[in-house]
Amino acid sequence: MTRAPLSDADAAARLNETLREWAAQWHASSFVGEIEHQDLPDDRGHFHWLIRLKGDERDVITLWLSLRQRTVFAETELMPAPEENIEALYRYLLIKNHELRELHLAIGPEAGIYLVTQVPIQELTIERMDELVGATVTYVDEMFPTVMSMGLASVYRRRRPRESTL
Repeated sequence: MTRAPLSDADAAARLNETLREWAAQWHASSFVGEIEHQDLPDDRGHFHWLIRLKGDERDVITLWLSLRQRTVFAETELMPAPEENIEALYRYLLIKNHELRELHLAIGPEAGIYLVTQVPIQELTIERMDELVGATVTYVDEMFPTVMSMGLASVYRRRRPRESTL
C-alpha cells in the first residue's frame, strides 16, 4: 500500500501560500472573511488556520484547518450539543451523512455536531479548497435550520435568509 508522504518542514508554508492564493480569488466578494494562521505548531506539532465564511442560514461559518502528519484535517461546527429530540436528530444526521460528498458528519468536542474531512496534503490545491469550502457552506446552509429546530427547538428561532442582491 502506498501512503501519502509525511509533511516536511515547508508544508505549512506551502499550505499558507495555497490559502492566500485561494482567498485572493475571492477578495472582491464578501463570501470569504478573515483567514487567521497560527504560526507555531500546537503541542502535537499541528499548524492551524481559521477561515471565516459568509453563509445564508448562519451569518458566519468558521472552517478550521489543521495540518497533520499526512493530511489537512478540516472541520466546522454545524451545531452545539443537542438537548432535545436527540434520537430523531441522530437518525436524521445518519441519513444525511449517507448523502454527503466531500465531508461527513461527526460528533465532536463537547458532543457538538461537526462536518469534517481529511485531505492528503499534496491534494489541497486551490481547486480542492473551492470544493471543500463550497461543500461546507452548502451543507451548513442546508442542514442548519433543520438540526437546530430538532436539537435545540426550545431556544432556536429561524431567521429568514438574506435576499440575494445578484
